[in-house]
Amino acid sequence: MDKSRIAAFTDAVLAIILTIMILEFKTPDSFSIWAITGQLPYLISYAIGYLFIGTAWYNHHYMFAKTHRITKTVYWVNNFWMFSTSFIPVATAWVGRGFNEQGPEIFYGCVFFLWSFAYLLLSKTLIMANVSDGHEKAADSIRQMRIYRFLSNWKLVSIQVILVVLGLIYVPATQMLIVTLEIVFVGAHFNKDSDRLFES
Repeated sequence: MDKSRIAAFTDAVLAIILTIMILEFKTPDSFSIWAITGQLPYLISYAIGYLFIGTAWYNHHYMFAKTHRITKTVYWVNNFWMFSTSFIPVATAWVGRGFNEQGPEIFYGCVFFLWSFAYLLLSKTLIMANVSDGHEKAADSIRQMRIYRFLSNWKLVSIQVILVVLGLIYVPATQMLIVTLEIVFVGAHFNKDSDRLFES
């Protein structure tokens, strides 16, 4: 299967998801500059979602650049990953309307953990595809990604789940802080060769 077609399709889907998120931002009825403060919860939620998708796209690009062949399994798992990502605008909009409410935060948490599972599954599928083709170096590059090492470490994930559950019980909005910290310190820590993939 043509790798560039899959990458282009994924890029298009992620671009649409980002567009949908900003369309949820509502212009105030008043012309006072202070009227925008009413949209502050959504702006925070939107900024986290944008960082989330931007970081995910970069990691996805790296994995696909390293991969030599796209199998049918990779294709369908990638679709599952995009499916999970497509829920982010809904979760972002709902949290923006109830930033410290349990219902929206629980839904956001479910979307985040579904996305994490889908990303881990995609990573493992790409690793197996590379190993079966004899491209162990490419597989090892994906294994070395910090986000993959975090998501495949059940102890770290268990700690995260416990922290999120406690946060949802007592201060639901703390989940957004946990998600942001994971994006910044785990997802946005890229392999050293990530900005040199296409150097001649």
